[in-house]
Amino acid sequence: MSLMMNQPHIDRLPIETISNIFLLAIRPIWPREYRLISALAKLAVIAAVSKRWRAVVDSTPELWSFLHSSDPVEITRIALDKSKDASLTVTCIQYEHPEPDKDLVATRFIDCVKPHVARWRFVFFRVNSTALRRIPAAAAPRLRRFTVQCQDGPYLLDNPFGGDAPQLRELACSRVALRWDSAPLLAGLSSLKIVLFQKERLSIRCSELYAAIASCPRLQSLIIRQGSISADDPLVLGDVPTLHLPFLTKIKLSISPAFTNAILARIEAPACNNFMAEADVELSDLTDRLIPYLATVLSNQPIKKWKTAIDVQEEVIRFSITPAHKEWTVWQPFDLELWGEWIPTLTWIIDKLLPSIATQDPIILKFSQGCEYFDSLLDRVFLRLPRVEHLVLEQNANPELVWEWLAEPMDDSTRPSRWLFPKLRKLELYSFYYDWAFLMEKVQSRWGPTQDEDSDRPEPLETLKLMGGNLSAEQMERFKEVLGSCNVTHEYSDLGEDSAESEWMADLS
Repeated sequence: MSLMMNQPHIDRLPIETISNIFLLAIRPIWPREYRLISALAKLAVIAAVSKRWRAVVDSTPELWSFLHSSDPVEITRIALDKSKDASLTVTCIQYEHPEPDKDLVATRFIDCVKPHVARWRFVFFRVNSTALRRIPAAAAPRLRRFTVQCQDGPYLLDNPFGGDAPQLRELACSRVALRWDSAPLLAGLSSLKIVLFQKERLSIRCSELYAAIASCPRLQSLIIRQGSISADDPLVLGDVPTLHLPFLTKIKLSISPAFTNAILARIEAPACNNFMAEADVELSDLTDRLIPYLATVLSNQPIKKWKTAIDVQEEVIRFSITPAHKEWTVWQPFDLELWGEWIPTLTWIIDKLLPSIATQDPIILKFSQGCEYFDSLLDRVFLRLPRVEHLVLEQNANPELVWEWLAEPMDDSTRPSRWLFPKLRKLELYSFYYDWAFLMEKVQSRWGPTQDEDSDRPEPLETLKLMGGNLSAEQMERFKEVLGSCNVTHEYSDLGEDSAESEWMADLS
């Protein structure tokens, strides 16, 4: 008993519990750590702590199942032996090595693990075509995820694993093509991602993409990025039947407009709540697709109040819906991203999508840097969004125009309120220079005390956040005095959020 009391607490645990702790400590986090970190290097540190820990490591095959090309081949062979019959995670990254070793590390690693292809479960290859030629043609009965990228140009991977990978659920190909119209690997997929770049000879044709999607009846995520335009006219699809994909929730298409319209017209995905389309897609062609998706998603959720966000940039608009209450934030939002000129795209969202949402939902409206305002926007856009509660202006070309609109009531007495954004409660301004006198004048006009007993006054402002510029303590106190609130903050900071474009490109690259 005294000997046990002198042991560290972790050593008092059963071996199975300790091995599970070690497994959590070394297991790479998908996807980034798969590319960067050798799990066996971590395992060596753990095994060196004590004899008991070394014994646990040696007796647990799963701990030896994470194979990485950065490990010496001798270590990989030891791991293959100690992992026994455990399913393998195989990661091969072709780093830059001086010639002639550039391809040697990757090819040696693949040749070492290839005889054990029947145990491959999660596979990540970012290699040159020389190494891709070594992908085995033997069956991979346990394979669940296969991510492959060719670094030296497009490559046709012809019938990998002999087409026999019945457990495959996630397939991601970057600069790698399969025979999409006849690839048996696609049958059980829940996630399909294809990335091909400009001027590549292996661009996927519209008919091939249709055939690939048709092979995946349980598809949940579809991401296609293709810079080159296929020679195949998308209209050759003709009268092919519409594909019913009841589980498909994510569609991201960065392909030619005609391509996008042809595919979308032949997909029925009532559960879709995450959508992106390429720049010049005809918005009217999307209306019949997106509004049913939106209506279905909202009606099928036990949530009474939603929050709508519209992020406007020069070339892209992101429209998303999330639950308004924090306890529902785990629910995946409806997320729509459209590329094109922001004014007609935003007008389309207001005309077609917003009427599908309950009238009481608050709106967050954000204008990212570069957006330029015009007088016509007041009637076309701003006055048609009375539910805006949170407004963000980021270094826009002429923000003074918006301040003019905010500061004075409109002459139109037929509207419920003569004020622009009458429910506005939060305001964020990002700029390197503020005209403080002008800004104070407009704040005073809208939210300051008045002699008139006007019942149609805008909501009091809860938060004013100023980013950048120079603001003295006296000016800060003046803002607080006018607004009747202490929620006025000033930060010396540049824009801190990535744009919607960079988020999507990170997802697709």
